[in-house]
Amino acid sequence: MTISTVDWPRWFTWKLKGSHFDQRREPHMRYATYESQFSETLNGIAMVTTELPKHVAKARPGGLMTSTRRRLWDTLDWMSMQYSAGAPVEQLIEVWPHAMDWAEEYGRFHEAYHRSDENDTRDITPHATLRDEEYWIVALRLICFGLLSGHGHAIPRVMAFLDYCNEDMGVRDGLLERLVAPFVPGRGTPPDEATRHLPYRKLFKVFDAAPEQRPALMATYLDEWYHASRREPYIDQHGEGDVAFYGYWSWEAAATTFVLGVDDTSYREMAFYPRDWVDHARLLAAHAAGTAPPERVAAGQPAPRNGWWHTPAKTGSRRYFKQGDAFPHIEGSSYGATFWLWSPDQTDPTL
Repeated sequence: MTISTVDWPRWFTWKLKGSHFDQRREPHMRYATYESQFSETLNGIAMVTTELPKHVAKARPGGLMTSTRRRLWDTLDWMSMQYSAGAPVEQLIEVWPHAMDWAEEYGRFHEAYHRSDENDTRDITPHATLRDEEYWIVALRLICFGLLSGHGHAIPRVMAFLDYCNEDMGVRDGLLERLVAPFVPGRGTPPDEATRHLPYRKLFKVFDAAPEQRPALMATYLDEWYHASRREPYIDQHGEGDVAFYGYWSWEAAATTFVLGVDDTSYREMAFYPRDWVDHARLLAAHAAGTAPPERVAAGQPAPRNGWWHTPAKTGSRRYFKQGDAFPHIEGSSYGATFWLWSPDQTDPTL
């Protein structure tokens, strides 16, 4: 699959200004880190992409493999960082197809390295291993970002990339297989093993539960997520000494919520849950299906009907509006522009 060339000057304009950094989604992110990492990371991605055609005929297979792998990792880090900094979700949706193309290009160079004389051990390794840190660095984020960006049709390409060598070794991950099952039929029953046990194994309960039980189980998962993630590469990366902090987000909780259609009203304000990317994924899915999307109305506009509404810009914002009432702006929110969503829960609150 070939996609259009990246408009690099436009991508560089996506760098958020310090004056707008109070709108960031990740409160632990420092602007000094963001500012340096944005330019350094995007410059590296652009350099590999633009210089590769000039050198591919003469470069050593190992060099091509290493540089394209680094580009893939940097792209996923950059997407994480942009989300944390408060960039519009539409930017991430635009980037993902390029990340997928770059994953496949890395895969081709990786396989070429395996066939080359440089590979003197003749060992064959996966494009992304599922039992170490590459599980989160590549596999989990590539799948979750694709699902949340409305690219479910491309998930078979992701699995073909991940199956390389992993499939021959009989390595499959129970969570990833559950997430992709609706988009890649014929893969059989997902295994009960999570190749990275914690925190991901805990989500199996959500898949196995009845729909009405899933919100409470997901809230528990998010409540335990950070501590359960203590062996993952993203833990304890923030602080005054950080050099490459991309934010704390349970991408798998978001993708599971979207895939299973879980009502996230009770946990959407919890830490580590990227709620607005889930909202956007649902809008894209509704549009693709030709169904009416959940109502989403900007602050200042009148409520189109009586009922309970909430805004991602404020914790605990669910409230009742009468038709014609103007939706208020939320001042000083770190979320960004205020918009109000029709609540899936239209019941009156109980004491």
